[in-house]
Amino acid sequence: MDVLIPLALLVVGLIIGFFVARYLYTRDDSVTATKLAEKNIKELMAQQAEHHIFQSKQVVEEIERHCQNLRQQVEEYEVLLNQNLDEDVPRVPFYGEHASAYLRNNLKGDEKSKLSKVTGAQPRDFAGSGSGLFIGATGNSTAEKDQ
Repeated sequence: MDVLIPLALLVVGLIIGFFVARYLYTRDDSVTATKLAEKNIKELMAQQAEHHIFQSKQVVEEIERHCQNLRQQVEEYEVLLNQNLDEDVPRVPFYGEHASAYLRNNLKGDEKSKLSKVTGAQPRDFAGSGSGLFIGATGNSTAEKDQ
């Protein structure tokens, strides 16, 4: 019996020591895992912040470029306005002279062609097989026959 009590205490001590050691190692692992997770999160946030700053700089540069283009267009518009205010004679651009002559000549031809058409006549049927109301005869239309 003298041997049995120390052996029982040894077994109990081993069991308690096993659980204490397991607790201490898991606690150290969880602390290490927590620190590692924090480090990874900080690196990820730093990368995202760097990417955000890069995109923000690109947007700012694009806005500045648009502002410069707008400023240049406004200055050109002011120059055009000042040129027109200095000259009292209205100027017709080069293409305007040609367009007005073209329209003058072609309007006379359109008026003649409109007068030659009969306004009450229905159009001929231009179908290849002569389907529809009109068979495609080249004779006078019904409006011309009534007259």
